[in-house]
Amino acid sequence: MNTSSMASQVNGSNIILEEGIANFSSLVNSSDTVFEEGFTHFSSPVNRSNIVFEEGIANFSNSLYSKLDRTGNEFLSPYSITSALLLLMLGTGKTTNKQMKSVIFEYEEPDDIDQGYKLLNEKLFTRTTSGVTLSMANRLYSSKGLNLLNTFSTKASTYYGSDVEPLDFVKEAENSRLTINNWISNNTNNRIQNMIPKGLLNANTLLVLTNAIYFKGKWEKEFNTNDTSQRNFFVRANEQKLVNMMYGKFDAKSGEDLSLGCKVLQLPYQGNQISMIFVLPNSGDGLSELESKLTVNTFKTLLSSLKTQETIIRIPKFTMTSEYDLKPVCTALGITEIFDDKLADFSEMFKSDATRVRVTDARHKAFIEVNEEGSEAAAATTLTIALTSVRIPDPQPFEFVADHPFLFVIQDDETGTPLFIGRYARP
Repeated sequence: MNTSSMASQVNGSNIILEEGIANFSSLVNSSDTVFEEGFTHFSSPVNRSNIVFEEGIANFSNSLYSKLDRTGNEFLSPYSITSALLLLMLGTGKTTNKQMKSVIFEYEEPDDIDQGYKLLNEKLFTRTTSGVTLSMANRLYSSKGLNLLNTFSTKASTYYGSDVEPLDFVKEAENSRLTINNWISNNTNNRIQNMIPKGLLNANTLLVLTNAIYFKGKWEKEFNTNDTSQRNFFVRANEQKLVNMMYGKFDAKSGEDLSLGCKVLQLPYQGNQISMIFVLPNSGDGLSELESKLTVNTFKTLLSSLKTQETIIRIPKFTMTSEYDLKPVCTALGITEIFDDKLADFSEMFKSDATRVRVTDARHKAFIEVNEEGSEAAAATTLTIALTSVRIPDPQPFEFVADHPFLFVIQDDETGTPLFIGRYARP
């Protein structure tokens, strides 16, 4: 990859189940879930229309992002995290399953969640074309000798494409860790490494659920590297830093929303099926307030109001890496039973016995690089206000100068699925 002219994103998520404890972790858009003895069960529902599923994923993605600290830079793959949670939910039962479904699909529950996921995934996989690569994989690593229910293993394979690989967590915990980390690295173009730290896996570990997503795309209209120059980026009114600012002047979808006080720019990748959207508050310190107003419907309204017009574009080149403990994020969202060995029900995953299991660890890592050529990303594991006023394009070119903190989203345009969400606030 030409790092001076390409943008990239990588994410991963991880979930671990252990005896008396279960573990949920996600990485540079790679997701892993580990189960250990002491867990209960995750299950799945039924299907009304895939639009319901796709809208549910977009809403949950927005909810995930809203629970982040959002005081500096942030970057994650909500799709990676959601994939890991849905695969985990497949093995849950009773109140644990009900709780997860009610949080992930807060407004309307699809008739068949697993089929909805499979249909969306199959659609997303068709996005790979000349100049664009999008791939995702799920995998389950079980403790050697662990008997997963056939119904769970079959559904995991049929709907989530996840095979089960047995590992010896008792005698070969370190080798098992390396095996899982190597799988994540290989599925994220080596962008996400060392997802599972030393000491995390042990004799109590029952299952590790992993998800990895990788994206690499070239801009439909690339920026000229010769036009990139050092310019000030205003972190806040009294603090500025020099950044390498890309420059372009060409027709692009752009516009301004006066009611929200922001400018929006949508740059497509080759094939015009996936794009990166930049949302820039008019006020230098207005990002947090803007984020609090954005919903899935608001975001859709913003995009539908954009006009293709000659636009002067200045966007910083940047690379960003982030890592999250998903337990407080899930808890803040209302997903709590999976972490409680007295309440967690994984009866759709394991045969019921006296032992309790819970998620003990959940983590997510993400990486993104944006430059003149395009983007690359990898991961494992997306708004409703009427647009009250749209600025009529002036005769002169529209200007989009991202020289202060802004929000960005990489989405699948047809389904509106947010693959990656982030904010750039500090170089």
